[in-house]
Amino acid sequence: MTTDGKQLSNPFSTGSGGARFEANIQATFVTLMLSGGYAPCLPSWPIVEIKLQGAVAGYATDDLIVFVENPVNNERRRLLGQVKNSIAITTKSKLFAEVIQAAWNDFNNLDVFTKGKDVIALITGPINTTDTDGVNGLLEQARHTRDAEEFITQVERANFCSDNIRNKLEAFRVQLKVANKGNDVAEEELYQFLKHFHLLGYDLAKKGSIVSSLLQSHIAQFNKDIPDKIWYQIVNEVQDFNQSAGTITLKTLTNDLVEHFQEPEIIYIPKDLAKENVEGDGEVQLVATDWNHHATAQKLAVATLIGSWNESNEADIKVVTQIVGGGLH
Repeated sequence: MTTDGKQLSNPFSTGSGGARFEANIQATFVTLMLSGGYAPCLPSWPIVEIKLQGAVAGYATDDLIVFVENPVNNERRRLLGQVKNSIAITTKSKLFAEVIQAAWNDFNNLDVFTKGKDVIALITGPINTTDTDGVNGLLEQARHTRDAEEFITQVERANFCSDNIRNKLEAFRVQLKVANKGNDVAEEELYQFLKHFHLLGYDLAKKGSIVSSLLQSHIAQFNKDIPDKIWYQIVNEVQDFNQSAGTITLKTLTNDLVEHFQEPEIIYIPKDLAKENVEGDGEVQLVATDWNHHATAQKLAVATLIGSWNESNEADIKVVTQIVGGGLH
């Protein structure tokens, strides 16, 4: 079975190709979802769903589909991510041709992509500086120009853009022509495609990398004791979902993983430990009790010096009561 020339393989075999890097990237987005972080290239809305191996759901760009949702009106937007540990952005790269073919198919599929809202991302490990600078320079030009005419004019100016950026534009042109069944892509379509396309580099090869450190910091906001173990737990769960082309939400993840990211309980001072104070304007405010003048101040001071005891242990209560002089029940 194929999807416009791209083989739709078994999700288990698809998920196991380049498994480690792909799983780490997927786990990165799951960590952001659990910790309340935001997805790159999309509005700063909570991540609510991550679909893995999206080919079974009609996506050509299929390694992960990240959904964010506006908490005010429930509007959703998507990041369609294709993960490649290493890639060359050239006119002759077969791997880049595969990425562009999938991206072009989705870009023109109204069922899986909404222009002006959704984005497509090629997510890579560290790649050469020429590709990184050239592609990002090209994509930023597309996103910061008024229209296709201004974009092409600025890129072609020798004193405004580098030959490297022009070479990357040619790489996109050539590969998009192939993806478009051998037909040239109009300048306006090329411009719109580049505005929606992103190159994201993630250095996850080393534990001490910047990205790894940031992920550990996100986890440590909730658990400072075992952030590395929680990270490995996330990776393992992602691999399980990947084998089944699953969809990850806070409800489909295991409870013990989600519980690591629970907000700490806020304990409020009981109202009976405060007294009402009526101001002149009629508003009632709660003012903390002055324990220095409380009727049991002396007993409480002694109890504090004792430290702790078990309130359910009658022997503890008996001893403490004798020390402070009663009144602790």
